[in-house]
Amino acid sequence: MDDRWVTPVPGLPTPVTFCEVFPPDDFPLYFYRQPKAPDLEIDAHELDLDAIREARVFWVTGTGLSEEPSRTATLAALAHRAKSGTTVFDLDWRPMFWTDPDAARPFYAEALRHTTVAVGNLDEVEVATGVREPHAAARALLDAGVELAVVKQGPKGVLAVNREGEAAEVPPLPVDVLNGLGAGDAFGGSLVHGLLAAWNIEQTMRHANAAGAIVASRLECSSAMPTPDEIEAAVTAGAVT
Repeated sequence: MDDRWVTPVPGLPTPVTFCEVFPPDDFPLYFYRQPKAPDLEIDAHELDLDAIREARVFWVTGTGLSEEPSRTATLAALAHRAKSGTTVFDLDWRPMFWTDPDAARPFYAEALRHTTVAVGNLDEVEVATGVREPHAAARALLDAGVELAVVKQGPKGVLAVNREGEAAEVPPLPVDVLNGLGAGDAFGGSLVHGLLAAWNIEQTMRHANAAGAIVASRLECSSAMPTPDEIEAAVTAGAVT
């Protein structure tokens, strides 16, 4: 980790997030980010654009687009990177951070122009594209400029489609859900691993799906992230044990 660009933001407290746990599928989040979250104070002039362009993977989120100056900084970083390497846009729609989906969509569209991979669930792809049906949404993301569209469908698994016409629709793994918080982070980490390893779409999605399922079966979040061996065992078994 390089902390050279971690700086204090006077007057803004560290945000706090609470999650209620109602298995199997209800995990409401409560964000305390008032008067404003420090992470939204990132300014474009603070960015090391050369480092951003040279990184093998660059990951941005929809939350970073929700307020200024973070919005301009995020779009400036994406424009400068110009799709070099793997550029992932985690759609990350948090309705409490926006006035309405229509306010978000133009900024999502601009980010997608500079993105190689888009990842989101059904609500998020609908905000980004106006389309909710998974296959149509994946096509809309590709039309918006990405090379790989990943649509998470919850209990129906995950769909991935690339610009070359390859597609994979992977069913979910059976799991006793304890906490859904962090499952998306595990999915994303495994997705990046598959992309860097140049795996095919189906192998990448199966491993990412398994990683998310493993974390959902555990009560913790960051401390619940699976090892590669655990992911491989879940893929092989077709279930989380």
